[in-house]
Amino acid sequence: MNALAALAQYGQVKNDAQTMYASPHQLVLMLFDGAVEAMSMTMGAIQHKNIELRGKQSTRAISIINGLRDCLDMETGGELADNLYSLYQYMAQELFRAAFKNDVETIENVQAMLKDIRGSWEKIPLDMHYMQKAN
Repeated sequence: MNALAALAQYGQVKNDAQTMYASPHQLVLMLFDGAVEAMSMTMGAIQHKNIELRGKQSTRAISIINGLRDCLDMETGGELADNLYSLYQYMAQELFRAAFKNDVETIENVQAMLKDIRGSWEKIPLDMHYMQKAN
């Protein structure tokens, strides 16, 4: 096994372990981190003219953002859920367009918006991490 394959396997085991013991709140933070990382890798791939990696990582970022959008509780989330839904949809569209056009600046802008949302999510008090909808 070469070094890159071993590193990838280690990363997968680490992610699996983190996921197994994470709260729902922590899982969402991990999704934000994964999307931010994928956008960074997309920008690096564009700069190095690696079309295959650009496609793979931009697709990964878009998939994560679409997943965040699809997990919103539209019934009880009110205006916040509506706004996030629209924002996530906009982000996914912009990432698709930017990756196709090799537009690093747009990817940076989307990444900055997602980091802002992540920062707000991270500030949610610990006692609210496990809150569930009341029946």
